[in-house]
This record gives sequence, structure tokens and C-alpha cells, in this order.
Amino acid sequence: MGESLRRRLGAGLLAQRRHWGLTQEQLAERIGVTPRYLAALERGERNVTLDTFDDYAGHLGVDAAGLLAGEVREELPAARQRPADANPKGRRKPK
Repeated sequence: MGESLRRRLGAGLLAQRRHWGLTQEQLAERIGVTPRYLAALERGERNVTLDTFDDYAGHLGVDAAGLLAGEVREELPAARQRPADANPKGRRKPK
């Protein structure tokens, strides 16, 4: 069976990060996760929901299909603002 979706997502994040010359810390800040969590994503060790996956792709300026396919965006898009009540993984805190 081919490469798992987790590994393809991780490979896409890693390829995009390296293409832009960003550190894990810089990309983690950009998508609103911790560097440790990003490292686990890049290794394909973490599961994410479809909504979270789509959110990460949006922060990178690519669509989810492109990220899975390993496509890279040439230019680094402007950083999107995260909600003030977002936790480190980008999910809103429960009220």
C-alpha cells in the first residue's frame, strides 16, 4: 500500500519549510504549533483532523491536495493572524 497520509503530509510540510529556508521554530510559529509538534508532523507521527490539515495548508498558501502531492509554493505568503484565544495547536480553547 503506498505511503501513509500522515507521512505524505509530513513530507509536504518538510519540503515547503526547506524550500523557504525556514527553521522548524519559524514554521511552527507561522502555523501555530510548537516546534516539537511540527517535528512529529514532519516525521508522520501525528494524526491531524481534516480541518486542521486544511488550516496548515492555508497558512502555507497552498491547498491541501497540493501539500499532499509535495507541491511547493515559490513565495512565502504573508502570515495570517491567529485568534487571540487559540492554543499552541491552533484550536480554540473551550469556553
